[in-house]
Amino acid sequence: MSLHISKEHDTELARKAYAAVADVPTVEENDRNRLGYHVWLYLRGELTTLEEAVHMSRSRFKPRTLPQEEVIQIIEKALATV
Repeated sequence: MSLHISKEHDTELARKAYAAVADVPTVEENDRNRLGYHVWLYLRGELTTLEEAVHMSRSRFKPRTLPQEEVIQIIEKALATV
């Protein structure tokens, strides 16, 4: 699937993705935006796992010791409620 081919529900998926990362503590707002974008790619089927999306976003989290697994749990929980 290409990023240049838009689907009808892309806007809805984007809202879900960015809402799911709203509570993730990041160093800067741009870190959260990158994370939201990669979660959107995951929801769209561009990335195979949520773990891959979090890793590829290369976002910085607060505190620095926050494990990636905990970030994934926060996002999964938010996606389940959105």
